[in-house]
Amino acid sequence: MGLRTLARQVGRALASRHVFGAQNGRMFRTARALDRLLTPPRRPGAAEVVAGIWDNQASDAFVHALERRSWTGVPAVHANHNYLVTGSREVYWVDWLRERYFPGGEVGDVLSLGCGNGHVDRLFAERGFVMRSLCGLDISPAASQRAEELSKTVALAPVVRYAAVDLNRHRLPLAAYDFIYFYQSLHHVEALEHVLDGCRKALRPGGRLLVNEYVGPSRFQWTPQQERLANQQLATLPPALRRDLSSGGLKDAIHRPTVAEMIANDPSEAVRSAEIEPALRDRFGVEAQWNWGGTVNHLVFQEIAGNFDPANPMHNDHVERLIADENRWIAEGALPSDFKMYLLQ
Repeated sequence: MGLRTLARQVGRALASRHVFGAQNGRMFRTARALDRLLTPPRRPGAAEVVAGIWDNQASDAFVHALERRSWTGVPAVHANHNYLVTGSREVYWVDWLRERYFPGGEVGDVLSLGCGNGHVDRLFAERGFVMRSLCGLDISPAASQRAEELSKTVALAPVVRYAAVDLNRHRLPLAAYDFIYFYQSLHHVEALEHVLDGCRKALRPGGRLLVNEYVGPSRFQWTPQQERLANQQLATLPPALRRDLSSGGLKDAIHRPTVAEMIANDPSEAVRSAEIEPALRDRFGVEAQWNWGGTVNHLVFQEIAGNFDPANPMHNDHVERLIADENRWIAEGALPSDFKMYLLQ
């Protein structure tokens, strides 16, 4: 008889006989302790792993550090986003979207999926989107709690609710929302069909789905052309601008990560990103679509974005050149756009 089986049998025997004497009580506790010692810890499921990753990234300090490392931490990237959506760098795409598609800013009952700490929810409210109610869902309990706390700093809606759920399993209520959006969160969803079918059924007649997403190669398995052009661009930058803000070393080359490395770092990262576009088109009518790049700039600026000082003309020259090159390559069809925004019905 194995030790684990023995421990369990002793424990069950003592419990079934209602033995509470001091000596037998010690035997019972010893058996329980032995069973715990011999039983390997339960492996957390994928959802628990992902929730833990995003819990760790929910702090304000981490968000601030990410802004310095992320390619979107370069102000000109945001200006280019404006340009590629609105035709003008000075016209904020959020304002333009509201004025063009939501007269008066009225959006009714709103669902924010993969809401994180609620940054986009507060942004929309601050820019004149008028919500009757807001529900924000995210896999991270810490992020959902932070969103709840920060929601009190802005007049979001008369009714606000944040909750931690796994979108891959969660079922949305039917015909409950007028406006649903994903902002850089759908590429973390594995059960695309389940989630998008749920969105379609959750929208009321005339409702809209906004998707602003990374739709490039799944698991960041970048194409050889993409990797070649990114390394070509990186090589044009002086060493001072290639200092890796995570490692402190020099970013001297861009390498496509292995799938195993991607899964080890975050099992949800770009899990089925290349399948997002066809999945959307199978289920919704596309009212409008905008390509906003990132195919090369995402790779080049990542981890070094904070080195570029917007007040430094030389730094700005480098940034504008990289952005102009990528815009041209995408416009000419030499590269796809890895980041896109859709308005769907």
